[in-house]
Amino acid sequence: MPISTHISLIPETDVTLRPTMGHYAHAAFLAIIRESNPDLAETLHAQSTQKPFTVSPLIAEAKKRNNLLHIRAGTECKLRFTFLDDALFQHFGKAFLTLTMPPIRLGEAVFQVRQMVSHATEARSWGKSETYAELVQSAKTDTRMSFRFYSPTAFRRMTPRGQKTRNDAYVDLVRCYQSWVNKWNAFAPIKLDKTEILAFVTEHGQVTSVAAESKRQHFGKHIESGWVGTCACVFYPEDSLDPELLRAVNCLADFAFYCGTGYKTTMGMGQTRRID
Repeated sequence: MPISTHISLIPETDVTLRPTMGHYAHAAFLAIIRESNPDLAETLHAQSTQKPFTVSPLIAEAKKRNNLLHIRAGTECKLRFTFLDDALFQHFGKAFLTLTMPPIRLGEAVFQVRQMVSHATEARSWGKSETYAELVQSAKTDTRMSFRFYSPTAFRRMTPRGQKTRNDAYVDLVRCYQSWVNKWNAFAPIKLDKTEILAFVTEHGQVTSVAAESKRQHFGKHIESGWVGTCACVFYPEDSLDPELLRAVNCLADFAFYCGTGYKTTMGMGQTRRID
């Protein structure tokens, strides 16, 4: 079951952070899992295949000066985590329900954990859950869709031998769907035909507008670039498309809320939401 949750954090003192230190949030996530299952935390850290979670950058109201976030003590901050299988969420939830959570450290900053929210508390809430079957059953046949990318989003280019090269930091509809269907088929019990879906997107999908800008994500000793902003797309001819494939691309568009888009989604990149 895809699940989106966030935890509320309170800094103990005034703190200063770079705005997109995603590896700190990644480390915080593993620290929470380690509280309930140390072996699982090590497995997730070492895993090189598709991982069943995503992590957001720190979400906070802060003053920005000299490309740094300045957060006052006592300010409520949030970290968002999503889960693509139930078992992992159970270990995460156990840390909150049955254990006393220690403070979370993001770099040198220390935060007290206030609460975990995994249900919708308001419109456009980040807390939500749906089964894979519900995502399939509720999929529409919309031919027009829009998306917002909240954190830097990029795709890793590969050489013919499978070696990683630089990031491609521009909106590519086919690669968005490739990212989403790969995650879906890695964890959903209901598999989708990747070849058929990507052929459908290639032939019938078109980006109609982009309002995005380049933004960098800091990872300590290196920086990754990506885009943030919105894009809209259309599938055409709108009156003669295969309805089942149209439902499949709508289903994956909804699933993007949970799985993110592109590269390094477990370290804060690729936070995505369908907004139409």
